[in-house]
Amino acid sequence: MAKLEFNLENVQKCICKTCPVQANSACVKSKQMKVQEMMPKLIAGEMAPKPEMIPGLYCAHGKTMCADVDFEEMCQCNECPLWEEYDLSNGEPMGYYCRDGEAI
Repeated sequence: MAKLEFNLENVQKCICKTCPVQANSACVKSKQMKVQEMMPKLIAGEMAPKPEMIPGLYCAHGKTMCADVDFEEMCQCNECPLWEEYDLSNGEPMGYYCRDGEAI
């Protein structure tokens, strides 16, 4: 399993933004709005994405900073294109990266 990098390309592939675990989180929604505002600068290379800014890509950087996510909802990590690309099924943990930390 290759180490998954926290970069704009992987942020754009990430499906955390559609995850039921985050769906009702006010914290996540606020962060998503800020990311949308910053996206032109991120794409232009005028700024680099930072984990604390992005509500997702937890498989690369670790647990969420939002306390209002719902871990009772079904995780969809195994449906993400990064899951197959980085062979995440052979790493630990095996999903719920937002709760359990980055893939290693």
